[in-house]
Amino acid sequence: MIFLIENSEIQRKEEPWKIFQRYLLNGLYFLGESYKTRPYYETILTNTCSIEFKHFSGYNTNENVYNFFKMIIKQIISIEDWGISSMKERQISLNKILTNFTYWNYINAFSKVLYYNNEKYKHTWFIKVCAKIFVDLIPNWFLNWWSYHGQTVKILPDPFLKLYKNWVKVSSDLNDLYHSDHICYIEQIEQIYFFIEFSIPWIHKWTPEIGFTEEQISCLYQIYFNNFWDKLMKKDPMTKSLYGQELLDSISQKIQDYDGNKEEMIKEYLDEIRRNLLLNITHYEKSDTSMRSEISDDIADDAQEA
Repeated sequence: MIFLIENSEIQRKEEPWKIFQRYLLNGLYFLGESYKTRPYYETILTNTCSIEFKHFSGYNTNENVYNFFKMIIKQIISIEDWGISSMKERQISLNKILTNFTYWNYINAFSKVLYYNNEKYKHTWFIKVCAKIFVDLIPNWFLNWWSYHGQTVKILPDPFLKLYKNWVKVSSDLNDLYHSDHICYIEQIEQIYFFIEFSIPWIHKWTPEIGFTEEQISCLYQIYFNNFWDKLMKKDPMTKSLYGQELLDSISQKIQDYDGNKEEMIKEYLDEIRRNLLLNITHYEKSDTSMRSEISDDIADDAQEA
């Protein structure tokens, strides 16, 4: 949901873009302080070296009207790395004016930069996540962001889908994840890790719709669309190979590497079980010997007393 609207707006349900633009000026402004515009949130993400943006014009000569954006997510700052408190403020320069922002502004920026659309309502986003964000655990709020803006295996063409199914069986990252106490398991977590590990890009867009909340209050909400970047499945006219062949080969090689280590992992696991069993047996034998010794002493004491 973007915001609640009055019932008088329902009669304009066929014009959700006009309602959105009238309230928020086509994604430039958001609910809250007037200075928190889309450029404000974009500046937060660029200044923290979290995201690299590139804007591409196309429909007319106005350089401020964009056809699509490229969004490369390079790092995600965790709450632990932010500072002593999520309310600790940092500064950015916006129109030569220093402006403060908190960790919560940082989190909101990941979603609010995507609100932009052009005058033809055909703006799209090319989104890619760099694999190096795996250096640290992925924050839960980013997993929630992915549930709205990220891709799922449903959009994968067959060559990528087959590799995904093989990767799930052997991935060491998933194995580490399942044995971690520091991250909760959520639905589709395997898919998220697959797309991030191999930096598979996707195309994102959205459209507003008029509807109702669970309490049947009129509202304007967003519907998100995520599509596979189909260029990866097209052939290069020069080489006659797929543009995405290098990526496919990279995934295949990684699966082979994981699979090659699988036997060693199993052996280490069995060795660990064997060691634990031996320790338990040794501990049991010591306990049993000690118990028998105590029983013998008690019998001897009883005999003396008699």
